[in-house]
Amino acid sequence: MRTRLGTLLTLLAAAGGPALADPQATSSFVPVQVQDALVVRTGALTLQGTGVYTRDDHNSRGEDLLNLTPTLKLGPMKGVQLDVSVPYAVGNQSSASQGSAGLDAIYQFTDPTPTRPALAVQAGYRTPYGAGHKSAEYFARGLATQWLGPNDKSPRLHLNLDWTHVTTPSATGRRDILEIGGAYSMLLSEHVALVVDIVHGAKSTEGQNQTIVDAGVNWELSDGWLLAGAAGAGIGQQSPAFRVIFAFQKGFQLF
Repeated sequence: MRTRLGTLLTLLAAAGGPALADPQATSSFVPVQVQDALVVRTGALTLQGTGVYTRDDHNSRGEDLLNLTPTLKLGPMKGVQLDVSVPYAVGNQSSASQGSAGLDAIYQFTDPTPTRPALAVQAGYRTPYGAGHKSAEYFARGLATQWLGPNDKSPRLHLNLDWTHVTTPSATGRRDILEIGGAYSMLLSEHVALVVDIVHGAKSTEGQNQTIVDAGVNWELSDGWLLAGAAGAGIGQQSPAFRVIFAFQKGFQLF
């Protein structure tokens, strides 16, 4: 294990340089839930870590949950992105002390222009481990990003449509979960972007739905680093009271 870790660190140290971030680029919970339709550049490797704390007074199994998710993203060829993630939940819910290993791929069909959005599809699989009820999941996501001006410095609109299939739901859980979300992003400065989103859809518990609004900031630092943070609030139905998101990214250009 140490040998493999040492090899990875050596490869990163020898990489051609940092892959500079795009402050308006959005990943899942970097800084909000809705992500854009743009894959990482070809030859780039991105290391990402996110944390999402949620307060949900409507969840009878427990009110507080913290999800921590390390993710590795790779652009092996133009228009393709591969992700490996290992999310883990801690808190006082029955789903706490439980994690999963996930693998997904994104294919970007089109590049954005002032008159045409970027379009992409994402599909993946998660296999669980840890305490409590566990079930593998498949998911698919349609993504679109549209410039609201002449170039990539212009504000952007983003749209996500998500479907998750739970292979073995609990007695009160859903087998299929649908969500739709939209986001707006704009540059506040050359290296800072504001992102707001709204997401509506089913919760994992049968008969419950939620709507959440988030507002966050991406802050691009030097040497390929990006920091992100956001806060969100639920609206009506069985929505969570609020959530707080924090994240970081480090990019490398491998080839």
